[in-house]
Amino acid sequence: MENVGYILTDRQGVLDGEGEEEEVLFLSIRGRRLGIRTVEMQGLLDTGSPARVERLRRNWRYYLDGVEGVAEISRSGKAVNIEISATERYTVSLRALRSVLSGESRYAMVAEVPGEGSRLIARHGPATYQLRIPLLATP
Repeated sequence: MENVGYILTDRQGVLDGEGEEEEVLFLSIRGRRLGIRTVEMQGLLDTGSPARVERLRRNWRYYLDGVEGVAEISRSGKAVNIEISATERYTVSLRALRSVLSGESRYAMVAEVPGEGSRLIARHGPATYQLRIPLLATP
């Protein structure tokens, strides 16, 4: 596997769609800036529920600009797999990610998962779709 980026926490809030401030983990992969809400990442680590990977745009400050992919725990339970655009797959060690969230480390390396899907895609420009994650209705 090849290291292609990093994930870090900046403790600086970004704006969501409603103008509320959210704390995010910044994900930089091959020069693209993405974000994962810290609350959703904690939910992923605690309960295994998927976390959204969202585009980050910058105007006068960063804001979340639509879903690009999803982050899930790997089958082995030792890593978090990040899938973007249904063809790009990346992974980050669970231990390194927990270290970033706890503040022990500033960043963790993100590696590309080898496979045919990741070799076939063009690496310029953001994806033009939004992934929809179903929400379960609670009674």
